[in-house]
Amino acid sequence: MKFKHLVVALALVAAIASPAFAQETRSFTAANGTFDIPVAPQRIVALNDQIVALPLYELGAPVVGSAGRIDADGNFFMRGGMDTLGIDYANTDIEYVGGFNELDVEAIAALQPDLIIGGTYTDAAVIEQLQTIAPTLVIDNGALGLIETLKALADVSGKTGDFETRYARYLDNVARTKAYIGDTSAISATMTFMFPAGEELWVYRTGLGAISQLLSDLGFAQPAAVAALSENQASWSAELIQDLDADFIFGFYRQQPDATPEAVFAAYETFAPGWCQALTACQNGQVVLLPGPTFGSTMTGLELALDLVETHVAGRSFTPFAE
Repeated sequence: MKFKHLVVALALVAAIASPAFAQETRSFTAANGTFDIPVAPQRIVALNDQIVALPLYELGAPVVGSAGRIDADGNFFMRGGMDTLGIDYANTDIEYVGGFNELDVEAIAALQPDLIIGGTYTDAAVIEQLQTIAPTLVIDNGALGLIETLKALADVSGKTGDFETRYARYLDNVARTKAYIGDTSAISATMTFMFPAGEELWVYRTGLGAISQLLSDLGFAQPAAVAALSENQASWSAELIQDLDADFIFGFYRQQPDATPEAVFAAYETFAPGWCQALTACQNGQVVLLPGPTFGSTMTGLELALDLVETHVAGRSFTPFAE
């Protein structure tokens, strides 16, 4: 954010500082402090599309602006918006307010929000500037995890009841799937993330949104090398590809336009030639590519991940991997 933009934005804020109507407020403690926020906010700006705007929108919260992305043709879009919820800037009243790391304070001020929500990835100096517009909350999704983050977003937007109803249904469906599968703790699964170029393979112990939350909720085990990771994820060495072997290995396609299933499978071979013969999961057809929305941070992503994992694992025979 350039300094002159901040000055102009603050001048604009001063011009529109008076709220349209008095609102009942309450206290809420976020990662950046305790603030008085509206009991029922009417105009929320999200400083991240996938992590904040989408879960708020699916709860029915009044999102008037969101940070987003720009594609190769210069068009604004919300990552995962069309795939997960069928929404984007073009078919909603949500306004683009810059990238999550290049926010347009003027655009945010012009929307007259009564609540602004970002994360630890948001520039702290910009957060302080935004406090002059409306209470600006930092939700630490990394520390909270997916479910507690969704609960926090439901809480601050006044949609807790809506979330709890949907979350209870999800947990019931997880219990149903576990009944179909049996002893899930005896089944191991690895989560991998491969880009089409095949230059780098990421492996996740946790923190891969809906899919990692689901596999944890189902109670699946992990290979020892993955379970021992000190961080949520790691860039993996091709020489250690065998350490990822498990009953099932999950990967993803559709995370970019060129990430077709064929391209992602080919990328594994580019990254580690002969990888399929090195992994019993691959030799037995137990490498499963899921569509990108299954790692979105929404209830819709969780439900999609559950349906797909149930389809691929429950009620089928598979060759167990002996670690």
